Amino acid sequence: MSEPIYVIGHQQPDTDTICSALAYARLKREQGADVVPARTGALNPETQFVVDRWGVEIPVLLDDAAGEQVILVDHNEYSQTVTGAENAEIVEIIDHHRIGDIETSEPILFRNEPVGSTATILTQLFDDANETIPTQTAGLLLSGILSDTVVLRSPTTTERDRAAATRLADIVDVDYEAYGKELLTQKSKVGEKSPREMVLSDFKEFDFDGQQVGIGQIETVEPSVVLDQQDAVLETMDDVATERDYAVFLLLVTDLLEEDSTALVAGPEVEPVEKGLDTTFTDREAFLPGVMSRKKQVVPLLEDAFGANSA
Repeated sequence: MSEPIYVIGHQQPDTDTICSALAYARLKREQGADVVPARTGALNPETQFVVDRWGVEIPVLLDDAAGEQVILVDHNEYSQTVTGAENAEIVEIIDHHRIGDIETSEPILFRNEPVGSTATILTQLFDDANETIPTQTAGLLLSGILSDTVVLRSPTTTERDRAAATRLADIVDVDYEAYGKELLTQKSKVGEKSPREMVLSDFKEFDFDGQQVGIGQIETVEPSVVLDQQDAVLETMDDVATERDYAVFLLLVTDLLEEDSTALVAGPEVEPVEKGLDTTFTDREAFLPGVMSRKKQVVPLLEDAFGANSA
């Protein structure tokens, strides 16, 4: 009996990555493949709400992918993927982020599109395969889109995201604005976490011209819950930056109602962050008006700044 293929998203899984793994596994099974949805870690409160709301089983935990066949969704960088991915056979990638450093020995299906959510791409893949989207799966896909685009308010949102969300909301018979507000409420349950859990709950690591940079994001309707604990949060960020030898650890505390962010910083290389984001940190804090998207409004600017800094 052959081993299954695991569909798995990035570390510190968010709602889009879990819903994409579940939905794509469903599509691949409909096409006759032996595929299992998987995850790299625990679900956050929003994602737990989603799987409960739509009555699906939590994907299996895959601690080490070495020797396994895997399909990567919602990421394509080794620094963000499951342990052992370098020694796994990566057979497909479905993503909406920048092209990273993953290499394969043979050509694979690699679908990468500039949309606000991997779930938007998967909605199209169901259409491409002439497969009907079941209600349960439509609920997952809608959740992934609304979560990753902050209910279609993020600057990463495209017309394709809006069209897909409208269509999926019709399938499941919900008002996506009302449902989106439920997701935002769940997303904002950061006060129940320890400082370390907060700063690492939505976290990605990047290699910018040979320097390791960690960028976390806390999306909330109550940023004061985080900022009132700023000393403890900064101390935790210092610990993480030291443990992982980061040039910089940047944390975005994003106010979902005001649609802006407060940035906190740790690590020795603050100057390129200030240059890239065109800001100045005072007491390791900077206000970033209008900044909501790590992917579109932060990562490209820091990548350029760190590259220029080393030139």
